[in-house]
Amino acid sequence: MNLKLAAVLIVLGVNFANFAKGQTKFSNTEYKIGILLPFSSDGSDKENKNAEAIFDYYQGAKIAFSQLAKDGFKSKVYVWDLNNKDSLELEKLYKSPEFQSLNLLIGPISQKYIPQIVKKIKNNSTCWVSPLKSLNIPNGLTSFNFFSPDSLRMRGLGYAVSDQFKTHKFCLITDGSSQSRKDANTLKFVLQSLSKGRKVSIHTYSGTTFTPSLPEKDSVICINTFTNQTAKVQLVKYVSGKINSKKNAANRTASYVVGHFNWYENISLSQDVDEAKIIYPAINFINLNDSTTGEFTKTFLEKNYSEPSRFGYQGFDQLLFLGYGLMYSGENFLSVVPNSNSVGNINTIRPYKIGKRYFNIGVRLISLGNHEQKLFQN
Repeated sequence: MNLKLAAVLIVLGVNFANFAKGQTKFSNTEYKIGILLPFSSDGSDKENKNAEAIFDYYQGAKIAFSQLAKDGFKSKVYVWDLNNKDSLELEKLYKSPEFQSLNLLIGPISQKYIPQIVKKIKNNSTCWVSPLKSLNIPNGLTSFNFFSPDSLRMRGLGYAVSDQFKTHKFCLITDGSSQSRKDANTLKFVLQSLSKGRKVSIHTYSGTTFTPSLPEKDSVICINTFTNQTAKVQLVKYVSGKINSKKNAANRTASYVVGHFNWYENISLSQDVDEAKIIYPAINFINLNDSTTGEFTKTFLEKNYSEPSRFGYQGFDQLLFLGYGLMYSGENFLSVVPNSNSVGNINTIRPYKIGKRYFNIGVRLISLGNHEQKLFQN
């Protein structure tokens, strides 16, 4: 069985025994998919970069479509270039039978097109996908933002660490600022809602001290909720058993520090810090240790004579997830998978529902131990 199909089947809850016996029923529907993106450029640096990113995204999507077709997915795909149409042409496109019959609309990447599309779209069953930016799509339409607003990141982090650590105590570290306290409270709410008996405490860091003091017993996960890295050294010493009561150092063997998202974006390595004790949360991370990632990279290179950018990986991950979802569960597949986890080549996909809108709150946890970047696995 294809490994990526296997991963998505797990998310969708497919019974593998039935699948192996050919008893899993996939939809024979031919799904109509529209891709509405700015493929061409007016020659400016900004437009050139956008066009290059969209080209890579589409090439990744095409590889996904090819794989989906081999597994039985039926689709009719329409591709429209936003940049070669004036407002009258766009108006005509939005009214066209092809556009109105879409099961899945992917794009655009700019908020300026949203109001006009909203006025014209009549098919309430169309799932509207924002592939590369978090767009404000009205709540009355079913939509999926593959990249969530920053306000949902901490919620996604809560789910990610909860998946990895079922029995640990969590210490949430703030610097006392309003944003840090807000993030800590969000994490506390998510962690406790996912496990009612879970112990979660909030501690304020100042200078070299934590208030209240960090616990001396138990395996502990310390999550830093502020951007700067001033507490990193002290936290790593703590989870390594080098501060507080040394007789309890053995309890720290399974303890870790989870950094702020900013830590991975601005990595600062130090000889004073044991990187094996730090987990870095991130949104984009290419899992080079995964054989299926290598297969995709090779295929992309053969077809395009260049290696994929992150947009190529994203196009592949997203269309594979959407295609298998449609094939197994039909147009309402997003309602089947909320808060489930699909691990792609570059992003982790975890739909989270707000009204009729879904947001991907998937977060990747990364380890830098032994000078090798890889997905953390407890």
